[in-house]
Amino acid sequence: MFQVSVVKVCVLLLLAASMGVFWYLDTKYDRWDQILSEPDSLVVENVPESIVNDSFKPKAFIPTKEWQIIEKDQPIPPGLHVKINLQTGEKKAKLMEDNEINNSNSLAITHSNISKNDKQSNNLPEKVHKFKSYDEIKNDLGTLNMIVKSDIEIMDELSTKFQNQVKIYEDTHQSLQNILIDLEYLLHQVDTAESFVKNNGIKTIIIPCISSSSSFIKSQGALLLGSAASNNQRVQISAIKADVIPLLLNHISDEYDFKVQKNCIYALSTIIRHFPTAQKQVIDKDGINILMSVLKRPETDSNAKLKLKVSNLLQDLIVEIEDAKLTLIEEANGRRSSEARERVRQYEELHLKDKLVESGWCEIIADEFITLSNLLPAKEETNDTIVASGKSLLAIRNLCKDKLKGNKLLYDSLYKLETHYKKLAKQDNNLNPIYQLLNELTNTYDPVLV
Repeated sequence: MFQVSVVKVCVLLLLAASMGVFWYLDTKYDRWDQILSEPDSLVVENVPESIVNDSFKPKAFIPTKEWQIIEKDQPIPPGLHVKINLQTGEKKAKLMEDNEINNSNSLAITHSNISKNDKQSNNLPEKVHKFKSYDEIKNDLGTLNMIVKSDIEIMDELSTKFQNQVKIYEDTHQSLQNILIDLEYLLHQVDTAESFVKNNGIKTIIIPCISSSSSFIKSQGALLLGSAASNNQRVQISAIKADVIPLLLNHISDEYDFKVQKNCIYALSTIIRHFPTAQKQVIDKDGINILMSVLKRPETDSNAKLKLKVSNLLQDLIVEIEDAKLTLIEEANGRRSSEARERVRQYEELHLKDKLVESGWCEIIADEFITLSNLLPAKEETNDTIVASGKSLLAIRNLCKDKLKGNKLLYDSLYKLETHYKKLAKQDNNLNPIYQLLNELTNTYDPVLV
């Protein structure tokens, strides 16, 4: 009996404890009994996209003739009259009146609804705006009384204006000057320049300009020719046929205006570069002596700039000859060997190096170095002059070494310049090439080694 009673008591105690636990959980954790265990797989019901989109889509804006407030992110149809309160940011819209449709200066805000299919990447090429052809653009703008002109059409108009203006020209006539400036800009284009000479522009515009009594017109005419002939063989040939080179040489020799001389040297250089036939005409018209006379001028800022241009031109012409010989070696067995051989033959017939030496080029450059050594410390422009003159002496060293043999004054000047630039090169590495050039010149024209 006693044992049974003990068992019953233990059972009762367990029941009481269980009831206490359930009561505690029920009061401590609300709805704890509804927590579910993690399922083996998660199943999500597919919701139609239209339902999702519609639930977040702003209310459609229905316009009337009265002002209505536009809600945030609410799309509106195009063509409405819209106003914005800049203080509050509130936006309102209404239908436009009939008289506002074509003459409205109001702010127009449009919203394009893009369909789902439009967003697909494979449909994008069909939806993008197509570029119109040049003719279509011209037709469209023609309906708006607008005219599209090409550079060549503009150039033709400017040429006609020039010929009309030059008949009534006065030295202060700004219109004529503007025409020439605009033409110079256009003639940098190869096809425009070729069209210009095809329309006889050299004879009708450039030659009258170069022959003008106005310094500005002369300089601008030479600049026009230089811009057109630069790297343009057709213009170079047309200039030769028009016999422009003698005009340019005369201005380089006799003209007092710096800009006229500078632009004439520029025009001459663009015509004769890589063109042996034009170079022959320069030689035949005493052009070498005229260019040498520029190098002999007194030392002024303007003359220094002209000397630099002439030195660069002559040095480039010598380099052309050497390049032609190298090309012939490279093309010895190539398809262009005959062309390379013909070019070398044309250069050799010029005897340009011999004519430069006969005209005193070696002595002129030597005198230039002697003068520069007496002007130390050198100006910044002196660097370019040293490079141009130095490369010229090295380019024909075989011929100049005989002419300058034993010229101790030249050697002393070169050594003085070399020492000066050696110090500068230690402070500024950009000047090291000039020092190296002077070092080579000093060794080449050392009277002991010559």
